[in-house]
Amino acid sequence: MLFLGFLNSLTELILVLSSLAFLGFATWFCAPLKSYKGLKTLWFGLFVLFLGAVFYVKYDFLMYYGVSIRVVVFLRLFLCVCATVLFMIASSEILLSKPLSIQTLMLFISFGLLLSFYGVYISNSAEFQNNIETGLPMIGLMYLFLAFISRPDLKNHIGEIFAAMAILGLIEQTAVHLFLRFNVSFIFSLVLLFMLAGSYFLMLAEFYLKQKTQMEENLKTMSENMLGIIKSSPFPIVISKLKDDTVVFANQNALKLFDLNALELARYHFGDFFVDSNNRKLLLEKLEHAKEVKDFEVLVKSVLGQTPFWLTISANVIEYDGELSLYAAFQDITERKQREKLLQNQANRDPLTAIYNRRYFETMVEQKIKESLIKKQGFAVLMIDADHFKNINDQYGHKIGDKVLIELAHTIERSLRPDDIVARYGGEEFVVFLNGVDSKSSLVVAERLRKTVEQSVVYSDFGEPVSWTVSIGVAPSGISDSVSLMIKMADDAMYVAKQKGRNRVCLYNADDLSRFETTSKSKEQLHPLLKDQEVEISLLDGMQTNLNLKE
Repeated sequence: MLFLGFLNSLTELILVLSSLAFLGFATWFCAPLKSYKGLKTLWFGLFVLFLGAVFYVKYDFLMYYGVSIRVVVFLRLFLCVCATVLFMIASSEILLSKPLSIQTLMLFISFGLLLSFYGVYISNSAEFQNNIETGLPMIGLMYLFLAFISRPDLKNHIGEIFAAMAILGLIEQTAVHLFLRFNVSFIFSLVLLFMLAGSYFLMLAEFYLKQKTQMEENLKTMSENMLGIIKSSPFPIVISKLKDDTVVFANQNALKLFDLNALELARYHFGDFFVDSNNRKLLLEKLEHAKEVKDFEVLVKSVLGQTPFWLTISANVIEYDGELSLYAAFQDITERKQREKLLQNQANRDPLTAIYNRRYFETMVEQKIKESLIKKQGFAVLMIDADHFKNINDQYGHKIGDKVLIELAHTIERSLRPDDIVARYGGEEFVVFLNGVDSKSSLVVAERLRKTVEQSVVYSDFGEPVSWTVSIGVAPSGISDSVSLMIKMADDAMYVAKQKGRNRVCLYNADDLSRFETTSKSKEQLHPLLKDQEVEISLLDGMQTNLNLKE
């Protein structure tokens, strides 16, 4: 038996048990290995042999209690059969990664038990019994040796080679005992067990090294596949370094979109594509708070500086060629932005004259007044109303009346600066905001505008020239910074202009209005829109006026 020659002292018993414990520790570490079940079964086989050897040396206590010598010997042989079966199961698990078939297992167990029964109860030969105790485990060890050396590509499996060498050493030790009746040195057996344990750690190291290599290959393959997907993506994709913003990759669609040269990517920076370079900083700030940014709208340009266009960016931070990089995919939304702008214009514009409407005027002028106050600049609001417009509609029809309104709007717009704002306030009323003017200059602008309108003309369906005049009220800054109150003051001044004979300009003046007295009926005749409206009290000096007094 394998451990039979060196369990004659407590020291030897403890050393062998310690070596088996270390082997069990090494086996437990091999759980990730495919052959783990086989190595675990091998350890159980060696432990059963160890128990058999202890049982053989210390069996006298059984006999002391009257157990038959034949029963003791049979039990000893049975343990050898169990160990051999475990070795064969282990060899099948190591080589084939599956246990022995039940038929083969039962056949071998039956054969071992028959040999044991024959050796104990029929032949009663001590030599035959010794041959069974040594020969059966040696057969199991030979199966294990073949299992280790039968691995494909064995030269690359150093752990299996060392395990096979350790098993071969155990086979040689058993063979020497079987054929020469000689017990090998105690140290040799311990070295073989530690060598077998060491081979397990080699197997484990090779397994992790192979896993690492496989993972690197998988990552490389995945990276290549991903790069192929990115290259063929229908969306423009750009990858740039985070540290210096250098572009390191751009697929074909991105090259076309930004007019990039594929051979000179290193000379481009991701920030070069933004009309406003601060947008890159804003994008990175968003990425700091979220792992991914989607649909970040930005105005961009090509590197050739052509007409800017709108894109949405979906971006995240990735590792590319060992460096942290910004991955950005783009989608062109220029057409959508144009549609949005068109809808916005339609919402802000008067449908007849195409100039701004009242709502947009009030919103924009509120902002303009705030800017003027910060810059300490003057401003003025003009209210313009076409004189006797009802007569034009009655005489020439509403079609010509619309032509008059359109021409009037365009005349006003052409006569003003780009920074000024003109809007249709309602009906034949137009309102203007003049930026950076005082009372005197606003009157000059209004008078020039009045004269320009006076010279305007449209033609009826019969070729008749149709001309008209306007009355203009001017409300200068310095009295109020309220949009609604400025409009009301301009409207009051324009009402005075109409009362003084029309086709003239009047500057808002509280004294003029206080001297101007009229009945409610005459006011309604001059300004039909006032009908059924209540009289409001002016905020200035208790002066009473009416809202929107005009024709």
